Amino acid sequence: MTHRETLENWQRAGRKVVHEADAKSLLQRIGVPVPRRDPANGRCVAKMCHDDYPHKSDHGLVRLGLSPDEAKQAAAEMAERFAGGTALIEEMEEGAVAEWIIGCKRDDTFGPIVLAGPGGILVELTDAAEIRLAPAAPQTAQSMLRSGPGARLLEGLRGAEPADRDALADLISRISVFFAENADLISEIEINPVMVRANGKGLTAADALIVLSPKADEQENST
Repeated sequence: MTHRETLENWQRAGRKVVHEADAKSLLQRIGVPVPRRDPANGRCVAKMCHDDYPHKSDHGLVRLGLSPDEAKQAAAEMAERFAGGTALIEEMEEGAVAEWIIGCKRDDTFGPIVLAGPGGILVELTDAAEIRLAPAAPQTAQSMLRSGPGARLLEGLRGAEPADRDALADLISRISVFFAENADLISEIEINPVMVRANGKGLTAADALIVLSPKADEQENST
């Protein structure tokens, strides 16, 4: 099944916000690095992904720093409380030097756009995202990472290692192209946080969601 067919099937099923587990599965197919699922050892994250609860932490649907066995138990407990969701157990990313957000949406004036800036809790504390038209070429994505106050975070502050800017620019461009090609089906993409490792060591998308556009008949009825 193609990426577009997957999106169309979700739309026909009446989905609006596609939860993290499904969103990541699709994004991984276009080359987005995601954490390893169901690891046999190391520290894990357990999540219950549900279309009705996109902000999982607000509902107690995320547990961090667990052993694999503890993660399975936590996932089972959350599944009992929230029927219809998808349990997700992943390797916990602990080697990042920066957290970033990458988002795409349709602007009423400019059409498809991509934004990128400091992510995680910094999204709520700063207004440092750079915005460009989508699709954005890798060179454009690089310019986003060298602009604004967020650029200093990637360079390494107070002795921290510089972040893998090339991997981050590639991801920004990759997501923007995917969104622009499917902007009739997708209203919004958000990846937050992207856990960016030190230069040359890559990154991983720790969380993601996709908001689908209404079906054509729904759009006609709303006009």
